[in-house]
Amino acid sequence: MINVNAKSTRKRVVIIVTSAVLLFALIGFYFLARYTLVAGALESLQNVEPSGGSAYGKVLFQTRGCAGCHALEKAGANGDAGPNLTGLGQRATAAYIRTAILTPNETIAEGCPEGPCEANVMPQYARILNEEQLAALVSYLQE
Repeated sequence: MINVNAKSTRKRVVIIVTSAVLLFALIGFYFLARYTLVAGALESLQNVEPSGGSAYGKVLFQTRGCAGCHALEKAGANGDAGPNLTGLGQRATAAYIRTAILTPNETIAEGCPEGPCEANVMPQYARILNEEQLAALVSYLQE
């Protein structure tokens, strides 16, 4: 004879695990859409060629979420979670900027608005930007 409580418990566990997997899949899809699909559509509406260097970098700064966290005077961005990027080209090399974008936990900035910056806050843009996009964004932040 099968224990009804054991059957019910197994059913609940299956429902919980399935729900958790679906939730994580939805969260993953949201970030995929936010940083790639939606951003790509917005970028194509800007009429800026991907080979447009810093002009393309300016568009990427707005569409890829940078402006939401970082202040940058020339972009009119007032983000208050990450360090202020105004004048970054005078303070940092292109190599440093590139590394900070690709592997943000490797080069955690010191000057966030509320004190030292925290690890694991900035998305890993190595998974989001291609080489052309990265070069354009670095170029824009350097000027």
